[in-house]
Amino acid sequence: MTATAHGNRGARDGSHTAASLALWFGMLGGPTAAFLNVALSYLVVDRACIARSSIAIHVFMGTFFLLAVIAGATSWLFRTRAGNWSDDAGGMLARSRFMATVGLLTSAISIVAILMQWIPVFFIGACQGS
Repeated sequence: MTATAHGNRGARDGSHTAASLALWFGMLGGPTAAFLNVALSYLVVDRACIARSSIAIHVFMGTFFLLAVIAGATSWLFRTRAGNWSDDAGGMLARSRFMATVGLLTSAISIVAILMQWIPVFFIGACQGS
């Protein structure tokens, strides 16, 4: 009987850990994608200029855009599971609801930022100004 109880507790702890990591990803995944988009896109521009093609820049920016969208979708999933706000505060449900809501907002801002950085790539070549 104790082996079953310990086995269930281990599975439950694993699901709580996975949910907690997913909440953190939903909250920080978008801003991290936006930061990496800025940091790594500058490194790719030289290679794109040498190759005379902007495809590498589009691949990088598309990847980080997709990462921010996935982070937002993760937050949306947790936000819909958490339900509406209640009057009582505290506990894991309130924390999950808060983290999911913040994740939605940060992901939305990050998606807009990545799109704003990506739009000029369509109109300005990789070697513009050099």
